[in-house]
Amino acid sequence: MAISEFEKQRQANIARNKELLRKLNLTELANEFGKTENGKNRPKPKPKNKNKSPKVKVEKEPALPLRRSRRIAGVKVEDSGTNDALDKLDEEKLEKERLKELASVRLSDDLKLSEVISDPSVLNRLGKSFSMGDFYEEIKDKTLTSKTEEQAREELDKLELYENFHPNQIMLTTARMTTIEFHPSTKRKVVFGGDTNGMLGLWSVDDDSEDEPAITRFNPHRKNIARIAVRPEVSEEVVSSSYDGSIRTMDLQKNISKCVVEFDDQWGDASGVSDFKFIDKNVGYLTTLNGELAIFDLRESNVKRENCEVFRLHDKKIGYFSVCPTDEKMIASASLDRTMRIWDLRMIRDQVWSDYDGVKGPQCVAAYKSRLSVSCTDWNKHGDIVCNGYDDSIRIFHMDQGKGIQANISNLVKPELGDIAENLEPDVTIKHNCQSGRWVSILKSRWQENPRDGVEKFVIANMKRYFDIYSRDGVMLAHFGDESMTSVPAVCCFHPTENWVVGGNSSGKTFLLS
Repeated sequence: MAISEFEKQRQANIARNKELLRKLNLTELANEFGKTENGKNRPKPKPKNKNKSPKVKVEKEPALPLRRSRRIAGVKVEDSGTNDALDKLDEEKLEKERLKELASVRLSDDLKLSEVISDPSVLNRLGKSFSMGDFYEEIKDKTLTSKTEEQAREELDKLELYENFHPNQIMLTTARMTTIEFHPSTKRKVVFGGDTNGMLGLWSVDDDSEDEPAITRFNPHRKNIARIAVRPEVSEEVVSSSYDGSIRTMDLQKNISKCVVEFDDQWGDASGVSDFKFIDKNVGYLTTLNGELAIFDLRESNVKRENCEVFRLHDKKIGYFSVCPTDEKMIASASLDRTMRIWDLRMIRDQVWSDYDGVKGPQCVAAYKSRLSVSCTDWNKHGDIVCNGYDDSIRIFHMDQGKGIQANISNLVKPELGDIAENLEPDVTIKHNCQSGRWVSILKSRWQENPRDGVEKFVIANMKRYFDIYSRDGVMLAHFGDESMTSVPAVCCFHPTENWVVGGNSSGKTFLLS
């Protein structure tokens, strides 16, 4: 029977290892451990005699720590070359560990984009194509004409998967995608994606050639990119936050990447930024993996923790938060502690619920307790909150109900000052498989920010490799799949105004519906 190449290699490895053990003399050393000084085998110990007087315990000096180096340990080896090779392997391993640690250290100060881009030659083209004019007034406070759900369903049924390239060719990032966003322009399709390695990919769809998609990749961060955003009033800037504790902006026209925030915890270690929102041109909010909320001033350069107002909202990770569209002092947060909470930033209290001593934070005015972790909570302009988590459910809370959000909250059971009251019950519950894991990014239900058709709707990935779109009443408006979608589009979102949808998967592939 012929021996395969794999078996030949395996037998060669076994022979090499045996030769290495022979040179190290380990077999003889092992035999010596079982012999007495005269070379004879040590006899088996006899059972102890209980009548003997107890032995006096002799204090021994503490043993020296074990060393990896066999040369320092005094082990004699016939072949000194083998010993040197083993020491070299140890040094190489330590060097790899050191380089890996350095690779995760966040970048500080301002950088040229040529220092964080994979192909600097494309910067000129990007700078020109990215200037898409001022469209802020086009979407700001726009009066929308409402349509029925049937009309919305008919329009969404027309969505088609981008056909110029197979999704396998549209590699927006090179690792598992953790966030994806549209640029708010309605004239051009531009998509941004971030991955677990801190890479940010930019896909200018209208600039695709016949051979390949127009994708450019940057490395502004050193860890998981949690959020990407474009402020309508500053359309040429791309803002991103990361688990390395930073928020950075990229200006493609000025060819520069600026550090906006470097946020550390109270012990001076980088505190991962899980989400951020800009309230206006001067004020921003961010949340952390440690359960904190920070309010920062954009007029400050390179904001540090000491320049922020810092409050505690949870004792565990905040995965996502949203701001009430009609009241910027009201926010909703989703946490690993299995709760979705609503906070009033005008009421600062001692947080009696927290396990941390002496912490302050806003008053929790409403909360929902889930059976498992809550992954996301999002607030739409109609006043509805959608949240989902690992309990395989999507829940919608109608916080306005025609009376205003404050009026609706005032009818709930009021918590004690500084405490949490689990006083919310969902108005709509949708069963949905949200059991993503290590290889699939967390599924998050997200509203369309400013729908041109006036229909409040959100999109979430389906573990069966579909996009699911629902209305505020929990009615499914679309369930889109394609034979080319061979994996879960775990991170997904709507375009802010147009009925375009994009999603990314665990290897950086991208699915565009338009």
